[in-house]
Amino acid sequence: MADAKGKGKARADPPEDIPQNPCLIRITNHGKIKPWVAFALDFLEKHDDIPVVLHTLPAPPKPGPAPTPETERAAGGPIRTAKNANAKPAAAISPSTSTVPRLISVVEIIKREYLKKLELEHSSTLVGLHQYNEVGTLEALGLAPVDTDAEMPQDAEARRAREIMAALEGKNYVKIKQTAFMKVTLSRVELTGLSAVTHQPPAVRKLSKSAKARAKRREKKAEAADGVEAE
Repeated sequence: MADAKGKGKARADPPEDIPQNPCLIRITNHGKIKPWVAFALDFLEKHDDIPVVLHTLPAPPKPGPAPTPETERAAGGPIRTAKNANAKPAAAISPSTSTVPRLISVVEIIKREYLKKLELEHSSTLVGLHQYNEVGTLEALGLAPVDTDAEMPQDAEARRAREIMAALEGKNYVKIKQTAFMKVTLSRVELTGLSAVTHQPPAVRKLSKSAKARAKRREKKAEAADGVEAE
């Protein structure tokens, strides 16, 4: 499986219906857009029939024992008192959901830059990338959302007890939380067999004579600049 290196490294496993071990790029809040775009373009240029999958799925948990109150205190973590242990935690948006707009921005930049590269290569007809969009929930995949303010074990146990009591009393329904994620597959060729996705066909346009001339002038300027730097 091919992975993007650096901050855009992908860790989640691909769905079974995407062929030939696609390149995976996990979009995060702290990663940089430019390396993601550069890596995706380079991969698509070198592989004709292997897609790139950009997603907001969480990274798998690191191996090791679960944190305890003692280890969190030793690491300088927050110490919860009896007063705030029963307090209702503030609602927070999971990174799998909050990074969806960033994912869409990265995808649009990749598609735009891909067409620009074709234009620089003097292609008479510019054919963009096939885009396949998938939206789902982590709960449906059996994945636990990343909690930025994780509860202590005793807090979670008390919360579950309150939910069970509320359900038994029949006064309120137990709150069901759904954490959305998005996955976008970009491919130079049309893919078949994908399920639960929407397909956006590639943009197709032809270059005019003036556009071809401008592309050639830009390429000559770039070559001249490279020659000056080499000297």
